Amino acid sequence: MHNKKLKGIFVPAATAFDANGDVDPVRLVENYRAWQRTAIRGLMILGTNGECKQLTDRESLLVVETAAQARQPDKTLIVGAGRESLHATLAFIDLLAPHAERIDYLSVMTPHFFAKLMTDDALYGYYCAVADRSPVPVLLYMAPAYANGVAISADLACRLADHPNIAGIKDTSANSMEALMTRLSGREDFTVLAGSVSNLMTCLRMGGSGGVVSAANYFPDECAHIANLYLAGDAEASAQAYGELMPLIRNTGGSKGIASLKACMHLLGYEAGAPRLPVLPLSQAELDNMRNHLREAGKI
Repeated sequence: MHNKKLKGIFVPAATAFDANGDVDPVRLVENYRAWQRTAIRGLMILGTNGECKQLTDRESLLVVETAAQARQPDKTLIVGAGRESLHATLAFIDLLAPHAERIDYLSVMTPHFFAKLMTDDALYGYYCAVADRSPVPVLLYMAPAYANGVAISADLACRLADHPNIAGIKDTSANSMEALMTRLSGREDFTVLAGSVSNLMTCLRMGGSGGVVSAANYFPDECAHIANLYLAGDAEASAQAYGELMPLIRNTGGSKGIASLKACMHLLGYEAGAPRLPVLPLSQAELDNMRNHLREAGKI
């Protein structure tokens, strides 16, 4: 039985900046409210697409405060809280205490600066200590492409799944989903979520409950439709919808990371500003090309 709060599609919410490059609470609220009017299950803030590594702790807390206030009761709020050391992670978790009642889960990415030293035992100790301190359940966050190659093995995931305050994992890896699902799919106390559109269907087919996918920033209803069809028992229609949407994602918001994601959001009515330097925004030619693809697809 899936945890209802973790069943469906979640937006790994982009962080909105103003013209000066500062966090813009007004734009954040507008985006949060717009997303929560769609079929998505909830929001994950301060993740990779939230440019979490580009934010100070003070800015991160402003994002949390804004999201907590804008959160609708029927939606789930996941907050990214991982830092490179256990000490810093626990300190940030403590700072979240005033908002804990409106946060459903903490998502904690693998520490990775000292990648070769991130053994299963090191990660096990880290996550258990985090889960012991956290006032809400913890989701493991595995994204090797953004974490110096550090991954959570299926063996480690099974060990961590036994912790009473570790609720699941978001897997954004290219090739770990099948191993994870083979080992974990029978558990009712641990949820596996896809971390990208590319592994969403594998996750669903093997018993996962949905995904936290970047494309939901600009195609929230379309992404939710794919997962909801599958979870309702219509695998064929889900696969068809997925096949139709993927080429458009690749040619628009998924073409160039956070730069194309924010550009696509803007073209579709969301305001998030530019990515933070040194990441450059799309060129005018790239924007024009994206606009053409969206127009041909009837999205604008």
